Amino acid sequence: MLIIPSKDNINDRRGLYSVMHGKNCGFELYVPYNNRCCGSSHGWLACVNDNFGVNLFNPFIKRTILLPPVTKVPQDIRKHAYRRDHYIKKVVLSADPSLCPNDYEVVALFDCNGTRIAHIKSGDNAWTHIDQTIRYFYGLHQIIGFDDVLYYRGQFLAASREGGVFSINIGNDSTHKPHVSMVLPIVPSIDDKAYLVESSQGDLLLVRKFQSLNYSECFIENFSFKVFKLFSASGGRTGPEWIEEIESIGDDAFFMGDNQSICVSASDFPGCQPNSIYFCIDDRVGVAYEEAQGSLDMAVFNLENRRFGTRYYCLSRSQKNMPPSIWILPTMV
Repeated sequence: MLIIPSKDNINDRRGLYSVMHGKNCGFELYVPYNNRCCGSSHGWLACVNDNFGVNLFNPFIKRTILLPPVTKVPQDIRKHAYRRDHYIKKVVLSADPSLCPNDYEVVALFDCNGTRIAHIKSGDNAWTHIDQTIRYFYGLHQIIGFDDVLYYRGQFLAASREGGVFSINIGNDSTHKPHVSMVLPIVPSIDDKAYLVESSQGDLLLVRKFQSLNYSECFIENFSFKVFKLFSASGGRTGPEWIEEIESIGDDAFFMGDNQSICVSASDFPGCQPNSIYFCIDDRVGVAYEEAQGSLDMAVFNLENRRFGTRYYCLSRSQKNMPPSIWILPTMV
């Protein structure tokens, strides 16, 4: 489902858009947060309160988990609405808190560009901050900014915009300083965003979104995607051995945005397009597929023909300033 602004633009309500039927559902959810959701993971929304604490909220069972503030936020961030709403970039859970109430972890990418990471376990009273400094040869070092994070086979992995993949090493004792380490090197290129997703077969995939502007047509945006498969090393070694671009994801369909990246088998959901990437538009201005009724908020990219599908969701003009849409997998536990 795509969580969208309510029909009447009511602040504490959200509508639901069905991908399978290509239309709005006939009911709305109560969501007591007026700002952008900075995450959707295992059926829970991550929302930020006025003190920059992270509230986990399941709109289907109406349950809330309050987490402490990630960090003390500078005043210049608090004074600017856009920077405030996007200061916490993405929040991802390791498991569903309803199923694992005493054994789930949370990672937050923040500082707008994902240049800072924090981690917290269920029952902790404070976040642990992760050192994002990568050291290279000759003493050179760099602070890496991350676009996405995914919990994969017992470990959090993060992807940089440049396509690098890093492990987030938490540690279980006070002598181990939490840090990130490189799994796959950065591959320089001009792209817009990078995502990590686990395929239905359990493979770890890196999805890179490329965005271009057509200056001759008033800054119209165009999007394309490339998918790379990370192969696990054999013989007891850990980490991917190499990376390979793949032309097809088969029956899978990916759902990308501010949410934890989701993969489903399209054959299990009639109306869902296989070999496709459903994605939310981050910038609602000047999109090439804008319709008369409003700006495009979600589109479908087909990897077989490298084109956009026929189904996409458009905001009405009165909804352009409402909190952006986000994907969610409903849970009822």
